[in-house]
Amino acid sequence: MNEQYTLTYNPSKINFRPANELEEIFQNINTILGTYKFSVPLFRDFGFQAEFIDRPMSILHPLYVREVVETVEKYEPRVMVEEVKMTAEIDGTAYPIIIFSLKSGVKV
Repeated sequence: MNEQYTLTYNPSKINFRPANELEEIFQNINTILGTYKFSVPLFRDFGFQAEFIDRPMSILHPLYVREVVETVEKYEPRVMVEEVKMTAEIDGTAYPIIIFSLKSGVKV
């Protein structure tokens, strides 16, 4: 079994100079999670559907999990998403927690 890594999405944490490949993967996943489809010129398909905004957690969670797995594995092909959890803040914001492993052959 491969080693598992955990990333909690943080929209304010940006690392423009990752020191190694693992930091680069974390940054790429964070960027993917923070980008909505049609928001990137010339790359309109990149990111998530915006249909999740303002949905109740009971509806949001299963839809979002599917979207996270498909989108992260599509745009960051070095990882395999193992699990997606959601944090729910008192103010109504929800952030995903992604547990992933590296695919065979990826060295960090």
